[in-house]
Amino acid sequence: MKYWLDLFTWKTWQEFLNAGANVSGFSEHRWKTVQRISRSDLLLCYMTGLSRFFAVLEVAGEPFRDDSPIWTEAAFSSRVPVKVILALE
Repeated sequence: MKYWLDLFTWKTWQEFLNAGANVSGFSEHRWKTVQRISRSDLLLCYMTGLSRFFAVLEVAGEPFRDDSPIWTEAAFSSRVPVKVILALE
């Protein structure tokens, strides 16, 4: 099991939750790094602006590319399926 950093803003976190909280995305230029993420790895979620770690996501499958809209700021097309393990309010 490895640990990875997953950055969110308040807005991107809300969009993640509204989309079902089952896919996390990273920018296209991070695809090579995202391909190294494996099932059962943990994503430590950090909220910019708030400057706090606030959630832990467990990777639930293999990385994939997808441009389907989830976030309004960017496509974040380098994606991994996830499940929420812990989220502070």
